[in-house]
Amino acid sequence: MNSDKHILVVDDEPHILQILHFLLTDEGYQVTTVETGEAAVETADGEDFDLVVLDLALPGIDGFSVCRTLRDKGIPILILSSHDEDDYVISGLELGALDYVRKPFNHRELILRVANLIGRNDSDEKPQRIVSEGLSVNFDSEEVLCRGERVRLTPTEYLLLVLLMKQKGAVVTWEEILREVWGTEEWDGYRQMIKVNIQRLRTKVEQDPHNPRVIVNQWGRGYRFALPVTIS
Repeated sequence: MNSDKHILVVDDEPHILQILHFLLTDEGYQVTTVETGEAAVETADGEDFDLVVLDLALPGIDGFSVCRTLRDKGIPILILSSHDEDDYVISGLELGALDYVRKPFNHRELILRVANLIGRNDSDEKPQRIVSEGLSVNFDSEEVLCRGERVRLTPTEYLLLVLLMKQKGAVVTWEEILREVWGTEEWDGYRQMIKVNIQRLRTKVEQDPHNPRVIVNQWGRGYRFALPVTIS
């Protein structure tokens, strides 16, 4: 249950605050939003938070200063950044942030990263690993191993794989994939977009991507993970 988890969201863009407030409260979290670094520090002084979602580009006290202050309080921090430069994000991570998401963000990816960070201190409340024949996913590190070798997946590929594996052989429909991975109910041409990402994922986890036995089509419905799965 997430209802006892409190998240502080810090961003100077009102529409981003509205989106994040909706997404996180919809997952059951308590959410407090502020628009400035000063307000973030003051709010964190007066309340206990399980996570801070922090934009680095803030007016006044910038996100780096806020990150440094909140790190000393031991509050986990997830960075939001619209900057493409890796050094910008790395600076925030060096100051104590645990993870980051680039703007514009995929809704489902952000929710999963929030859940992962909050769950690091609640390991008894969620599974740690999902395993199938020659394939394993570690939820904490998001590391994927295929036949003993680390596999580098894009965030979308990772979300697709986890979604399919968690269903333990049940069919995941086109619409469910769109909603859970891309965070939307409508997208023109979405089936082709899903097909392309499934094909890319197959090249990384299938021995023969042209004759898949791990991720298989259910014609007219969607896809399913065809091997036995253990979640622990």
